[in-house]
Amino acid sequence: MTHYKLTYFDVRAKAEFIRQLFTLAGVDFEDNRIPAGSDEWPELKKKMTYERVPVLEFDGKQLAQANAIAKYIAAEHGFNGSNAWEAALIDSVGTHYEDLFNACRAFYLGWLKLNNLTLEDAYKNSVVPARDAFYPPICKFLRESKSGFIIGDKPSWVDLLVADHSETFVRYNPDYLKDYPEAKAHLEKVHSLPAIKKWIEKRPNREI
Repeated sequence: MTHYKLTYFDVRAKAEFIRQLFTLAGVDFEDNRIPAGSDEWPELKKKMTYERVPVLEFDGKQLAQANAIAKYIAAEHGFNGSNAWEAALIDSVGTHYEDLFNACRAFYLGWLKLNNLTLEDAYKNSVVPARDAFYPPICKFLRESKSGFIIGDKPSWVDLLVADHSETFVRYNPDYLKDYPEAKAHLEKVHSLPAIKKWIEKRPNREI
């Protein structure tokens, strides 16, 4: 049986939806977390394809970049749509999300005390405008969906990605999705999936 090792920092951020994807697929994996302030990271990063994480290692191979890892695992285990068209739409959502994640970097860095911005300023000036650009097309997908998932009739890797982002900012501001009720219902639906619910209950409790 293939041994999967997923390496990332001890936060949710770019790796949590991959961890959840393994869990949803019922696939065992090694959740290798680099502790905050670890001295091993400068040397470890030199062994990574792009000198960054997350990285997935298996069968003597190394795969980098979060979405690429997720798409590979999802394609192997049936969580990347039911046909090529759905897979392409799912990929488009993942690309659309990158703009949101990049806009939220200032907030994430502020939370980790790696910049001088207050969380309030980063949230107001970066997160909110990006949120209001991101969720309208997502909610349109959800309104047109018969399953309650973004694309197709079953969860895909982007459902996990979007729901994890939603969780982060609903925890910071309970009104984060006030204007996006479809996204709020989506978050609740995804995190109510039995495998995901069980994972959330036992995982390390990290704010981001």
